Amino acid sequence: MPPKLLLKLEVEPEPVQHNLDMASIRMSDDSLTVLTQSCNPVSFTAEGMLLKSDGLFYKISEKDIRILKKLGQGASSIVHKGFLIRENKFVAVKKINVFERETRHQMINDLKALCDAPNMPGLVSFYGAYHVPESGQISIVLEYVDGGSLADVLAKVGKIPENVLSKMTAKILRALAFLHKEKHLVHRDIKPANILMTISGEPKITDFGISAFIDSTLAQCHTFLGTVTYMSPERINNMSYSSPADIWSLGLALVELATGQYPYPAGGGPLQLMIHVLQEDAPLPPAGKFGEEFRDFVRLCLAKEPHRRPTAEVLLGHPFITKYASDPVSLKSFMQCVFNPHDKLDEIAIVFAHNYYALLNAGVGRLRDLAPLYSTESTLRYDGDLAVGCDAILAKLQALVHMHAGWKVTHEVVDVLCQPLGFDGSALVNVAGRLESPAAVNKPQPFTEVFVLSQMQAGEYYVANQCFRLIK
Repeated sequence: MPPKLLLKLEVEPEPVQHNLDMASIRMSDDSLTVLTQSCNPVSFTAEGMLLKSDGLFYKISEKDIRILKKLGQGASSIVHKGFLIRENKFVAVKKINVFERETRHQMINDLKALCDAPNMPGLVSFYGAYHVPESGQISIVLEYVDGGSLADVLAKVGKIPENVLSKMTAKILRALAFLHKEKHLVHRDIKPANILMTISGEPKITDFGISAFIDSTLAQCHTFLGTVTYMSPERINNMSYSSPADIWSLGLALVELATGQYPYPAGGGPLQLMIHVLQEDAPLPPAGKFGEEFRDFVRLCLAKEPHRRPTAEVLLGHPFITKYASDPVSLKSFMQCVFNPHDKLDEIAIVFAHNYYALLNAGVGRLRDLAPLYSTESTLRYDGDLAVGCDAILAKLQALVHMHAGWKVTHEVVDVLCQPLGFDGSALVNVAGRLESPAAVNKPQPFTEVFVLSQMQAGEYYVANQCFRLIK
C-alpha cells in the first residue's frame, strides 16, 4: 500500500464574507443546522436529519442503534460497527466532530452525494444521520460492508487475479458511469481504500467527502483537494478537471491491485511523486505477466491528456471487461479470503438475541415463531425450573408471557457476547438485559440468559441449551 501523501498549499485566507465555501452552524436546544452558500441547509436533531430544501426527513436516532465495536478512526471522525434494531441489519456509524470547518464541508459533500443516489448498486447506502448534543457530534449511519476495503483485501491476498479484477472493475465502472453521467459528480478520491467489498462480492464506492458536483458533463472543477497518491496529472498541475480525473485514479488503483504494489516510487515525498507522475510514462502492468487487454485498459486510463481517457461508460465495452464476462470465476468465492467465521458468529448472535426477545415481547400470538429454534432434546432452565423439548419449552415461555402481559413487562437487550465452542460451528451466546415495565414501582430488573447454539448445517442453528437467571 502506498504512503498517504498529503499536499497542502499555503494560501492567503480570504475574509469570511468572500469565502463561498464557508460553512456555519446554528444551534438551538434541540437541533443543529449546517449552512453553506453552496448547499441548502441541513438540520440535525436527536431524532434524525432534515433536508430543508425538499422537506425530506431521515428518522433515526441513537437509541435505534446498538454500537458494537470501533472499525477505524481518522483525524476528526470515528467509525463504529452497529446494529440497526428496527431493520435487523448491521450498519457503519460515522461519528463526526462538526465544530471543525473542513470536516463540516466534507460531511455535507458526503451527505449530498449519498442522498442524491439512494440504493444505487455500487454505492454505499445511506440510512440517515442524527445529532448527539452531549458530544457535539453528528452520527452518519451507512450500510455496513462486511468484506472491508480493496486495500484490506490486497493486504490479505497480496495480488488480485486479472479475471477477478475484470469483474470487480465492471461493477465499479457502472457506479462511476452513474456518478459522472447521471449525477455530474467527480469523486476526486478513488483509491483502493475507498472501494469497499461485500463478502458476496459486490464493490461499493464510499467516502464522498471531497467530491464535487458540476453543472454538466462538460463543466470543470478548479479546486486542489485530496491526496496526491492517486491524483491525475491535470490536478497536480492545478488545471481544470472533470470526470477523467477519476478514470486516472481507477487505472492507478488497478495496477496496484494487480501487481500488489503502488506503481510509482513514493519514498521521496509528495513533490518527488508529482514529478514522477508528470514526467514519466504511464506505469503499465508488466508485459508477459498480464494480458494485453488489461495493459491496454490501463494505458487508456492513464493517458496524460484527460480528453484521451475514455468515459466509464465506454470502458465497459473494452476487451478487458468483455473478455472475462463469461468467466466462471465468482467474486463471492474470491471474497472468502477475507471471511472471518468468528465475526459472522458475532453477527448471528446479535441478530438471534434481538429477534428472540422481540418475539417474546410481541406476546403469545408470536410464540409459535420460536418453535423452529428448538429440538426434542433442547433444554430450558428458567430460575431453577427445567423444561425439556420444544413443546415443554414453548409451554413454559407461554406461561411467562401471560404473567408478563399483566404488568406489560418487556425484555430489553443491553449486551450480547458470543464465543465459539469447538470446531463444529456451535456458539455460546451470553445476553445481559433487563425486564422493564411502566407499571413497576422498582427499577428495571436485570437478567442474564445463556444460549448454546448448535449448528444443524451451514448458517442454520437451533438452541441446544438455554438458562435464564434474574440478577437480584
